Amino acid sequence: MSQPVPIYREADLERVVARDYPAELREEVRELLVRYGGEAWHRELLRVRMACLKIADGDVPALRTAVGIACNDYRDVLCTAEYQRYAGAPDAAARERAIDRDWTELQDWLERE
Repeated sequence: MSQPVPIYREADLERVVARDYPAELREEVRELLVRYGGEAWHRELLRVRMACLKIADGDVPALRTAVGIACNDYRDVLCTAEYQRYAGAPDAAARERAIDRDWTELQDWLERE
């Protein structure tokens, strides 16, 4: 079983920002998110920004930290946001179970009201 990879739209990002942050912080949140993407090696901008939002869970200082981590190595935030259980699984059977649990958690977060 291979790990699913989320596909986001800009509308997903805007919805999550509006859902997780009060109106007076949204511009700051957007400014933080665009810090990731300034280097030629920065990949998958929308996916990484969404991963930062998931990790931060509505907390601006946590978002600042997540974006800083992404700017150093985007794979770290992807692993934490999308594959956390998988990364810590001790064996193949546990990894198989982790794939489903990680995906369900990601979808639940994304669809949360």
